[in-house]
Amino acid sequence: MIKEFLTENAEENLKHFHEKLIYTKLPIYGIRTEKLRKFACLLAKNEIRLDDIENTSHEEILLKGFVLSKQKWTDVEIIKAFEEFNSCIDNWATCDMITSSLKRLKTENGRRYFLSLLNDTNLYKKRIGIIGLMSFFLDDENLEEIISSLVSLSNTLSSKTNYSNNGTTEEKIKNLSEYYVKMAISWYLCSLICKNFEYGKQALQKFTDKLIRNKAISKCHDSFRLSPDQKEELKKFKYI
Repeated sequence: MIKEFLTENAEENLKHFHEKLIYTKLPIYGIRTEKLRKFACLLAKNEIRLDDIENTSHEEILLKGFVLSKQKWTDVEIIKAFEEFNSCIDNWATCDMITSSLKRLKTENGRRYFLSLLNDTNLYKKRIGIIGLMSFFLDDENLEEIISSLVSLSNTLSSKTNYSNNGTTEEKIKNLSEYYVKMAISWYLCSLICKNFEYGKQALQKFTDKLIRNKAISKCHDSFRLSPDQKEELKKFKYI
């Protein structure tokens, strides 16, 4: 059933587009996200077991994540199931789409789980943690702890501002994984600033990494949620 869906819905042009945009060790079929989400709803309705979905392609990992997001389980059960396969996530797109769909983790257990991932040795698990905190906890009463944890994480990263995307797929994944962690922190800061400008502005100044801070400011500049005056004010904190 799943293999048939993958084969029947694969688009060659989309496959080539995704392969240029997403670096993963797994093969890519090239299937539109809305089709994957719709099929995942059908699988969840038919009560398919997560173990029955293989981890052999980019789209299967997405299907497994989307099916998981449809389960009416406790947050603890979802965390346990997610932990069993999230080490297969090796690219930013899979990380972001699955993590942001896990709405049942907008709980204290979820917050602690995402915070714990910031200390994981796997850089994509770190990104999962950042995206989870951004998706569900921007208005959390424990923002100070979250910001402090993100600052600590940023201080463990190199000071590089240029990352190579040359070489084999495995080399690209290795070379760019830290870059995608930094980009996730920048995205988090931009989202925080757009939601709470004064608080977010103060948080931004705690980050000394040039790439993180400047990318956050750049993302804010592109946002329709901030006024021209607010964007101009943020320029004062940009590293030259």
